[in-house]
Amino acid sequence: MNHYDVLIIGAGIGGLTCGARLAAMGYEVAVFDHHYLPGGYVTNFQRKGYTFDVALHGVGGLGKGQSFHQILESCDVMNRIHPLPKQHPYSVLWEGEKIDIPQDVNAYRLFLHERFPAEKEGVDRLFEGIRELHAGLQFLSNPAVPGWKKGLLFLSKCRTLMKWSNLTTEQVIKQYVQSEEFMNFFTALWGYYGLPPQKLSSLYFFIPWTGYHVEGTYYIQGGAQALSNALVAVIEENRGKVYLKQEVTEILVKQKEAYGIRTKKGLEFTGDWIVSNASPAHTLGKLVNNHPQAEAYRKNLAAKEVGPSLSQLYIGLSCHPEELGITDEDILFVEEKNHQMDYENLIEGRYHMGNFSLTNYSKMDPTLNCSNRGVIAITLIDSIENWPENKEAYQQKKKEVTEILLERLETYYPGLKEKVEVIELGTPRTMERYTKKSARGGIRILADD
Repeated sequence: MNHYDVLIIGAGIGGLTCGARLAAMGYEVAVFDHHYLPGGYVTNFQRKGYTFDVALHGVGGLGKGQSFHQILESCDVMNRIHPLPKQHPYSVLWEGEKIDIPQDVNAYRLFLHERFPAEKEGVDRLFEGIRELHAGLQFLSNPAVPGWKKGLLFLSKCRTLMKWSNLTTEQVIKQYVQSEEFMNFFTALWGYYGLPPQKLSSLYFFIPWTGYHVEGTYYIQGGAQALSNALVAVIEENRGKVYLKQEVTEILVKQKEAYGIRTKKGLEFTGDWIVSNASPAHTLGKLVNNHPQAEAYRKNLAAKEVGPSLSQLYIGLSCHPEELGITDEDILFVEEKNHQMDYENLIEGRYHMGNFSLTNYSKMDPTLNCSNRGVIAITLIDSIENWPENKEAYQQKKKEVTEILLERLETYYPGLKEKVEVIELGTPRTMERYTKKSARGGIRILADD
């Protein structure tokens, strides 16, 4: 049977979550992806006996009754995964001092009082604003509140959400605290979101911030793949199907309405609803060719600036990371405190200067690999323009950048290079190849480039 209630293009986390929620509600769903693994960036891969998580560092709000918990519970997934609470959302190496950022929101507020005593009043007002933002988000996501009531009370319940919605992260913070030192410290995690605070949407920064600090940070036992597999199970247990290695090449349109999809293998599927989890550029570019509004949308997209990407270095060690002094779950190495300058360094490909983060998967989930082996990953902002299309030049640059990053790690953890058993560098071109996206996000690397 090639007809389903809903056809979803892309088995990334968005497509799978959409599919699982609809399947749990009784809809017959089909999800299509060009890859052989479901999950997009939310996957694992294996190399020489090591299991690597592609991109997941932490998830906020997985506690009972919290935001992400509610989403996954409505998808019938929470009973299929095991969240692991993290000790800290992240740590940061700041002016030679390692600082563990408190998980609890009040503990973090008091910590900032001690570190920035002159800004105590402004810090309190900022945190009150964050509390109001979170309360508004809780109101909007509360399934017990009917839609009509949310619409009626939106302006009164979500004033901070409205007030911050058109501001950058820097603009919001400077309403409360003027200190540049505070700004730089408080937004040290900007690299997770792709843009420095001067350019980054405040909601893009503060919504996950509330998940981390108000609700708590978690990892998922078994890595990202455990979550994706659980979502697939829900879809397929409810008469649905996830079609892998089945690339969609066209959305079928008749009289301005989408009614189906065609795959690269020449198969056609029809559905009452079509959902695209592919990027807007790909959806309105290659997938939709004959809709009268597509051309105008494509022109609008072409005028937009494409955000940065990432590079990520996956490392399998012959020892547990603790033997090398790697004891943190996630740590940011801040060598350049000015985030705008750091952003420019990274976008220009100055790999010996840009700040980076280290994720210690062996600490977050000891069951992911054997206890006598370690898996870590290094992540930093990057641009696809830094990577040549010529295969030989590309491979040479991968070797050079890998060596630069290893040398930088060696300065913090002497002896690390001798313990490296497996190493692979995922670049923005790796991301583009495997996900057909070159915007910001985690790296997906499942085979040698």
